[in-house]
Amino acid sequence: MAGFSYGSEVSGKVQLSQGRSAGSAVVYLEGTEKASPGGHAMVDQRERTFIPHISVVSVGTKVDFPNSDPFYHNVFADYDAKRFDLGMYPKGAHKSQIFPKPGLVVLMCSIHPEMCAYILVVDTPYRAVADRNGQFSIPDVKPGRYTLKVWHESGQIDSQPIDVQGNQQLVVHLHRGRG
Repeated sequence: MAGFSYGSEVSGKVQLSQGRSAGSAVVYLEGTEKASPGGHAMVDQRERTFIPHISVVSVGTKVDFPNSDPFYHNVFADYDAKRFDLGMYPKGAHKSQIFPKPGLVVLMCSIHPEMCAYILVVDTPYRAVADRNGQFSIPDVKPGRYTLKVWHESGQIDSQPIDVQGNQQLVVHLHRGRG
């Protein structure tokens, strides 16, 4: 229902296994609620860096990859067991890719090997990227039972069941794993 707010917020802090804040961790809730198809996002290429470094998008999202640097870039990745390669393109140009299935996308540039970024594609409307202090907030969550999942580029992950009946404050401690 457009414009309707469920009012529940799941928020908190993500910590690495050593107790440090897990900045840029991806936090999402899996349940019966699926993401709306489509959407639009952007990962810029600026100062030999993908910006943002970590993104989370819904299944079906079209992601634009503009080149804001004064030299050529190339974007390629392995995604859903297939490689995509957008080829080289100059400043001011952009190319796009649609991500139709859940999964982790590791972006790289064949011209600048120091460039790397991540897009986590999820099939839920309830998602967030934690700030540099590990704080996250997922607003307007429909009451119900979910699996809270967390992914961090260090390879540390978490997955735990939660019941959302109102606002939830969590501290999530990540552990080593394959995500």
